[in-house]
Amino acid sequence: MNSHQTIREWLALSAAGLLEPAEERAVRDHVRECAECAGALEALAGLSGDLGALPPPEIPPGLAARTSVLVAAEMEAAADRRRSEWLAAASGVFAWLMALAAYFAGRAVGGTLWAWLAWSVLFPLVAVPVVAAVLKSRLPERRGI
Repeated sequence: MNSHQTIREWLALSAAGLLEPAEERAVRDHVRECAECAGALEALAGLSGDLGALPPPEIPPGLAARTSVLVAAEMEAAADRRRSEWLAAASGVFAWLMALAAYFAGRAVGGTLWAWLAWSVLFPLVAVPVVAAVLKSRLPERRGI
C-alpha cells in the first residue's frame, strides 16, 4: 500500500499523465478518500493544462550554430578514439608477427631461447613506432570539421 507522502509526490506526475497505470490507480484511489490530495491534484491538473496551452519557447539565435560546433567536436573526438584504437590493434598484431618471425629466424640459424627473446623485443621496439607513424600518416585527417 502506498503512503500519503508517496501519493503527494506522485500528484504532479499524475496531473501530467506520466505515471505507470498501477501508480495512477493508486493516486485515483487515494484522491477519492483524501480531500487535501484531491484539491492539490485538481490545482496541478489546471496548471498542467495551462502550461500545455502555452506556445513553445523561441530558440535563441545562434543556439543551432553553437550546438553544431559541439556535435562536430564530439564527432571528431570519437573519430580520434577509433583511429587510436585501430592503430593500437594494428601495432599489437604487427609486434606479435615480428616476434613470431624472430622465433623462426632464430630457429633457422640455431639460436637459443635467450637470443629469440632478445630479437622478439628488439624487432617490435624498432618496427612498431615506424609502422604506427606510417599508418598514422595514411589515415585521413579530420581536423577540418
